Amino acid sequence: MGIYSHQTTEQLTALRTTLQASLTDRLTKPTAAGSGDRNARFDQQVAEIRKELGAVCAELDRRNGVVEHRPIYLV
Repeated sequence: MGIYSHQTTEQLTALRTTLQASLTDRLTKPTAAGSGDRNARFDQQVAEIRKELGAVCAELDRRNGVVEHRPIYLV
């Protein structure tokens, strides 16, 4: 059971689309603005968006019967 297990599949699909658009905007929009002698820089904090997007995709995969692949540890 994931954090998004209470939402419907349609809600999750809409949320995934929104998160993908937000991630694309963050990565493609300018990170600096300036006017005259004043400048401002913006950080591209995308780790949280990627984390949420991964959780939504994992929940959708679980509902579609896709087996989650875990790392193989050799001892």
